[in-house]
Amino acid sequence: MTWQSSEAVLPPDLTINGLPMGGMLREQALAAIEQAYTVPISVTYGGEAISPILPEIIELRVDMVATAENLDEALVQESGGRAFMEYAIARMRRETPDAIKVNAVVLYSRERVDAYLERTAQKYDHPPMQPVALPEQGTFRPATEGTQLGVEASVPLLIEAILAAEPAERRVDLVVATEPAPETSAEILSQALMATLADFTGVAGIFAKDLTTGQELCINCGVAFAGLSTMKIGIAVETYRHQELPLDAELASLMKNMLIESDNAAANQLLTTIGTGNPYSGALQVTDLLWSLGLSSSFLAVPYDLKEGLALPEIATPANLRTDITTEPDPYIQTTPLEAGLLLESIYECSRGGGSLRALYPQAITPAECQEILAWMERNQINSLLSAGMPPGTIVAHKHGWRGDTHADVSLVYGTQTDFILVAFLYQPEWLVWEESVPTFSKIGELTYRFYNGDSDV
Repeated sequence: MTWQSSEAVLPPDLTINGLPMGGMLREQALAAIEQAYTVPISVTYGGEAISPILPEIIELRVDMVATAENLDEALVQESGGRAFMEYAIARMRRETPDAIKVNAVVLYSRERVDAYLERTAQKYDHPPMQPVALPEQGTFRPATEGTQLGVEASVPLLIEAILAAEPAERRVDLVVATEPAPETSAEILSQALMATLADFTGVAGIFAKDLTTGQELCINCGVAFAGLSTMKIGIAVETYRHQELPLDAELASLMKNMLIESDNAAANQLLTTIGTGNPYSGALQVTDLLWSLGLSSSFLAVPYDLKEGLALPEIATPANLRTDITTEPDPYIQTTPLEAGLLLESIYECSRGGGSLRALYPQAITPAECQEILAWMERNQINSLLSAGMPPGTIVAHKHGWRGDTHADVSLVYGTQTDFILVAFLYQPEWLVWEESVPTFSKIGELTYRFYNGDSDV
């Protein structure tokens, strides 16, 4: 292409507000730059896309007369003799001539820009919000952080996007300050669980504890309930306190049958081992262990199914002395949701090298022994009451128990975000229908899991 012929079209290195216009006719270039500023400006608030800014919202337009004058002035300068010499020399040296930059005159209303930012702040700014229970859906609307638009900091960024002609540059990420979401109160979970229990006419005792933060939930968790087979957790701890790893084949078989199959005969044989031949003595030693841990409302007065002909024990505890609420607890074996949960927590902490068990019995109970107790309990797949409402694959170490009027489940749950203890006892005078208690346990497990770990599946 010769210098003279190049004057028929715009020089190849000419841009208007950054848009390449080389090879276009003058009128084509002016039409293209006017069209460029009809493209809406993309906007994000806090990383989320919101409605784009249409040109008419801020009275955005190109002053075509002034822009045409700027273009013509640049072209006149390029058509002079000096420009021709520079062009010729560049061609001879095979160099790229200097770019020709033309400024389009872009107009907008600053008042409209300020008004837009004010409306955006009114619409999207909000303070931190507590989570909201959605018990019918079995979940929670999570806590959210607060946001506030940084108006002054956003103005220059928005104006830069307004003046840009390149489509990729016609976007702005508004500056938004955030305030952390409030710590989620266990009261939210309590409200959801109480809504779930609204139609339950008996007594429900629930204890939950986040093992990362230590946050606790208590619904009748200090009420005395029949201890049932959940007290076999205490038998396991006392057995390992007297034994060294590895357990011999017979003891390991008994432990398996007691914690996985919930076999009462196996529990009594272990009590016999603890009591050096006397299962009643073994039961009292288990009680002593529980009381040494501060679990003063938990006891095992006799072996399982061996109370025939025995006088009722008169064991008074802080829980069974209450007169405001009763579950007619078994006089031979009792606990509370709180104490059953704290016992399981002590095994969890022991498995990690700490906690009350290690502090009281540093030589007799080792982390490896506590890990083995939890491993047995993880294999318990019978009547997965609380875990039935949790995501498939959730690892749960638990011990269940039941009699005609009382059903219970004591669980350690390994969550995706935090591990937690969850204990639930349900009591119905005279008889608790299994078909009614099972879905209630499942719902309790579902709500509590999602409270601590969100809706993510394992």
